[in-house]
Amino acid sequence: MIKNIKNKIKAIANYLFLKKVEWKDIEYFDESWKRRISMLSSLIPPDTSSIMDLGCGKCWLKEFIKKEIKYYPVDYKKRSSDTIVCDFNKKEFPNIITDVIFCSGIVEYIEECNLDWFFNCIRKHSNILIISYCSLDLNPSIKVRKSFGWKNHFTKSNFVKIIEKFEYTLVQEIDPVDGNNLFKFHKKMVIK
Repeated sequence: MIKNIKNKIKAIANYLFLKKVEWKDIEYFDESWKRRISMLSSLIPPDTSSIMDLGCGKCWLKEFIKKEIKYYPVDYKKRSSDTIVCDFNKKEFPNIITDVIFCSGIVEYIEECNLDWFFNCIRKHSNILIISYCSLDLNPSIKVRKSFGWKNHFTKSNFVKIIEKFEYTLVQEIDPVDGNNLFKFHKKMVIK
């Protein structure tokens, strides 16, 4: 609790003094994020048998999925005994194929120059992508975005276009939650 407060204070100081920020410098987890995760989890197909949670944080997604689903938590550091450690800004990605890849509150922290690599990895590892993004439409201040350690800044339509470059189609969008756009993409099926 005290660590969360200290890290929020760091984020405010970074905003005021335009300091370059990394998530690891200000890392904190806000219980209100569970609302976004819950809403995104409603997009998971009922027949899902495996899910990879990229940027799993405190693994809150587990609270919202069926126990039978094989859950693969992935983060830049060990969060639990089964966490797969990968740093997407170092181009590390787990070699696991799953029904669904779930990304809640992570894409903003990936360097823009690594996004094509990141979405190409996702394309190779799952047919379904469930993802949130804090777009410029809902969060327009670049200064505030940078104070949070966010590394990229796209409008909602530009973000969707980026993902669609990797053979995905937007199949569902639900109302934004706390400044986050919420999407479900399916990989396009190639008919031969």
